[in-house]
Amino acid sequence: MLHIVSRLHSLETLSRYVSAKDTVLLVEEAVYAANPKHKKHALLPSIEVKALQPDLIARGLESVCASHIEAVDFAGFVDLTAEHSKSITW
Repeated sequence: MLHIVSRLHSLETLSRYVSAKDTVLLVEEAVYAANPKHKKHALLPSIEVKALQPDLIARGLESVCASHIEAVDFAGFVDLTAEHSKSITW
């Protein structure tokens, strides 16, 4: 399942519903959690996490994105939705 997270407060709930085969995509304000120094970064699950690159750039976070989080462009976003048969937006 692809979990598309747009709000930081959703990370607390998300951790109860992800499985090892899932992928998390951070978009909109949730990309702030991609910064290891952000207080919500610790709430990210230990599965595959990606962040939408245009949202990172818009918030000046591209250079501080954690090394284990891959930045994806809009084409990558489309690829993720094609790879996963189900998705949910938080």
